[in-house]
Amino acid sequence: MTSSSPLRVMTYNVHSCVGGDRRYDPERILKVLREIDADIIALQEVGGLMAGEQEQASFFADRLGMSVVAGPSLHRRKLPFGNALLVRGEIIDITLVDLTVMAFAERGAIDCLAETRLGPVRILAAHLGLFAPERRKQIALIASRLAENPQPLTVLLGDFNIFGPERRHLQRIGAPMPMPKVRSFPARRPMVSLDRIWTIPNNRLVRLAAHRTPLTRIASDHVPLVGTIEPWVETIEAA
Repeated sequence: MTSSSPLRVMTYNVHSCVGGDRRYDPERILKVLREIDADIIALQEVGGLMAGEQEQASFFADRLGMSVVAGPSLHRRKLPFGNALLVRGEIIDITLVDLTVMAFAERGAIDCLAETRLGPVRILAAHLGLFAPERRKQIALIASRLAENPQPLTVLLGDFNIFGPERRHLQRIGAPMPMPKVRSFPARRPMVSLDRIWTIPNNRLVRLAAHRTPLTRIASDHVPLVGTIEPWVETIEAA
């Protein structure tokens, strides 16, 4: 039985839990995640350093009591580094998508189906590359994935490294146009909209905002982006 209450979703590039003060502090990132209290959390640049005796993705999942999907794209210091997805609910199916199109720039995405209080939700969490030609190829790979096993509700979120006129390319993977401009980078004084959340169909996302607090301005080099998904709506509000 599905619920009529909305889902809260977020994406956050945590920069290996190294903040703007150059201090490594997983507990600080955990505090951010707890204050947002999202049902679906996509993390980028997670890993490469331990959180006590645990890898970072497992550390956050255990402390928050959420299911976890690790999607490392490479290893740093022999530890996995890349994407992670935390879900309040059951993970039904998982595919790790290799988005590496340049040999020196490993990238990836997590494509999974999760059972949530709104029912089954397909989630695709990605971190695209730093170069425009690279990103166009990665968008094509994601488009191919989305064509397989379509679902009534799909959430796409992550650090897409896209702003300005290049945003139009995201229409190929279901992004609305015009896209809300919600600045999330750099954290101390956000100027560009690198982080994105949208749904297919687009009208399920009703609110989108950067979570700007004194803590998020220092905890990472991005601030989190938070969205609200309703069971059924007609309009979107950007904040």
